[in-house]
Amino acid sequence: MLLSLEEFRAFTPTKDTYALFGWPLGHTMSPELHAQLFAASGQQAEYIGVAVPPEQLEEAFALAKQKLRGINCTIPHKKAVIPLLDEVDTAARDLHSVNTVAFRDGKAIGYNTDILGFAESLKKDGVTLEGKKVLLLGYGGAAAVMAYHCLSEGASLTITGRNLDKAVALQQQLSAALPRAKIAVFSRRHIPRDIQIVLNSTPLGMFPKETTSPLHFLPHKTEYVFDAIYNPPVTATMKLANPKKIKTRDGLYMLVMQAAHAQTIWSGAAFTPQSCDSILRRLYGKMAVKRLHDKYGKQNIVLCGFMGSGKTTIGRKLARLTGLTFVDADQYLEAKEETKIPDIFAAHGEAYFRDKETQYIKELCRQEGLVLSLGGGAVLRDENVAAIRETGFLIHLDTPYYRILKNLSYSDSRPLLNKPDKQAETRRLYNARKGLYHRVSDVSVRSPKISEVLEKVVKSI
Repeated sequence: MLLSLEEFRAFTPTKDTYALFGWPLGHTMSPELHAQLFAASGQQAEYIGVAVPPEQLEEAFALAKQKLRGINCTIPHKKAVIPLLDEVDTAARDLHSVNTVAFRDGKAIGYNTDILGFAESLKKDGVTLEGKKVLLLGYGGAAAVMAYHCLSEGASLTITGRNLDKAVALQQQLSAALPRAKIAVFSRRHIPRDIQIVLNSTPLGMFPKETTSPLHFLPHKTEYVFDAIYNPPVTATMKLANPKKIKTRDGLYMLVMQAAHAQTIWSGAAFTPQSCDSILRRLYGKMAVKRLHDKYGKQNIVLCGFMGSGKTTIGRKLARLTGLTFVDADQYLEAKEETKIPDIFAAHGEAYFRDKETQYIKELCRQEGLVLSLGGGAVLRDENVAAIRETGFLIHLDTPYYRILKNLSYSDSRPLLNKPDKQAETRRLYNARKGLYHRVSDVSVRSPKISEVLEKVVKSI
């Protein structure tokens, strides 16, 4: 629920309620995220968004103390809220930034859980900071949070950006809070070559300008890249990393964990790593649907690939993550024809089946909100591909051939493979089609593990 200040004045909570204050508020994932966290911990609570103009923060804050158990603050209120507080946590005071306020025993106490969310992200990836050389791109609020944590953990820090005066100002703020910290400022042309960790706090690379990055290449000793951006989930800065050598992470887990820590502060709620990971996967699914609409102007996610590549398995899991409706094109055809595909082949031949396949693909592509799994030969016809691409984002599951063979060994209902040498025919068809799958698809995803395929599919959109 998103409210104006006028609506918030009239709002009467019916249960423990928390809110996000910001201006302008626009689209925010916070209400949905906190609702999932409430469900995970069994809390009967509500989370709302309130659009609070800067000049009316004091009034809104006074109302919040009367009506709410706590609030989150986002731009432009993280600093402006501090004079209204009775107490401020050490890290929040040093950062001059409060994103979480708890109302407790008549007092308003301010915290910064962004720093906790960032720390959890590094911990999840097994990244240690003591003695490491860290490059920070940017000098705003998110930069200060990441820098403060890195320095507190014993890293040495290099700050860079377009405006070196702002970088120096951040250096001075951090030095005042942490006098023994090792902090340097360099232009982007003079970044030290022995940097090990790269942190992007800038908006460069955020949707819709996804191809921009604050760097053209990474220092050659880079081990880890963290980007606070999560739309897109794989940023231009992250793409600079060699995936075989360098770990990367976007900012969505940080968002989840800062919210989880806020709830712990407010109510003492505890969250298991499994519940947080589950919420993270669902948020990636929701983000995929948002990007499907906003970036690509499409309504459906469509999976193609060779028979046995896992399209139905991945499709079902993807539908659960995104909230879209799963349809298997072959099963849809069989239901419409009231006949199994092997029987259609036996009675009428492949040409007849392909005509029916085209008919039903066009019918499905006129629908919206689908995860559609195609038959292995569905993209052989140009008219099928044209219909699919009108409303669908087409993803190729480039499953390794050995995994396909294993999957097909469990099936005896593949009419095209009913030959004396089934394995030879499988190889022939696979070689004939693999180039086509790559050409017609918007993106190809490859991994032998189902869990990795699902993650890559979600992040590929």
